[in-house]
Amino acid sequence: MKYLALLGLLLAASARSDLVILQYHHVDTATPATTSISPADFERHLQLLASLNKTIVDLPQAMAALRQGKSLPDNAVAITFDDAYESIYRNAFPKLARRHWPFTIFVNPSAVDAEYDGVIRWHQLREMQQQGATIANHSMDHPYLIQRPKNLSLDQWLTQQVETAEQRIKQEMGHSDRLLAYPYGEYSLEITRWLKAHDYLAFGQHSGAVSKASLWQAIPRFPAAGDYSDPDTLNDKLRTLAMPVNDSSQVDPALGHENPPTLVLTIESADIKPDSLRCFAGGEGQISHQTSVSGKTITLQTRAHHPIIQGRSRYNCTAPSISKSGYFYWYSQLWINTSVENR
Repeated sequence: MKYLALLGLLLAASARSDLVILQYHHVDTATPATTSISPADFERHLQLLASLNKTIVDLPQAMAALRQGKSLPDNAVAITFDDAYESIYRNAFPKLARRHWPFTIFVNPSAVDAEYDGVIRWHQLREMQQQGATIANHSMDHPYLIQRPKNLSLDQWLTQQVETAEQRIKQEMGHSDRLLAYPYGEYSLEITRWLKAHDYLAFGQHSGAVSKASLWQAIPRFPAAGDYSDPDTLNDKLRTLAMPVNDSSQVDPALGHENPPTLVLTIESADIKPDSLRCFAGGEGQISHQTSVSGKTITLQTRAHHPIIQGRSRYNCTAPSISKSGYFYWYSQLWINTSVENR
């Protein structure tokens, strides 16, 4: 009986279909270091993906498959860029096109329409689309979406920033995928509810893998530029699985009266040892947590030791997979301190 139970666990784990999404901005050496990766390091990233036999997937197709409960190719990875910087066209596109790898660019139509210096033009976006790129929505003007103008309702605000941008992209590209990347990675639960009602999938900048159980309006991506461009740390992120938390774990990222905030996760998995869970807070490293177990359900509670004083921070919780050697489950919770200006 023990053998059969273990076999069932291994089969269930092997049937997992998780997706790692990488996020880049500039691919250049003369742009802000925090959001840039050099062309040479970007090439090293692509070489690493190839050496690990990762399958580079089309993001809209992969998300559609996950939502339908279908399997993805083994070792699936999607490549994304935010803000439509010209260096993507100049330094990243040739490397990706040579490998025939799909990728997604999230654009702000206002910046492309204005033809700002350093921003891709529509004809360049169409050229990349013809070579397998997806051109998707990053809002019209790249505002902090959670800072809604007082004279606008939520519907008016998101129609202005999201729907208008989607229609502008459809006009220029001839297609609409209804994929949104949050500017600055910021969102609220009321924004996720509006997006769900309007049939959008939305991507943040908090880390973690994606599975069929993910919240479709708060999809994690791994930032892979700036401090996160080291190929060694990227290698670890490529070996992650989506932490199987249930809907009760969803909390609003905006800090309320409690700072530091408490995070409670309800984890449904027989592939995680409760005592192997670890949690970390931005700027602090590992933080303490408590767990309780009922059957295959693990309830985890954690809280940072110090208040969050910067604009954005995260808690990350991880645990090694029992059945998939070298892989870790990963969950990231975004926190936003709205009292900090220009975060």
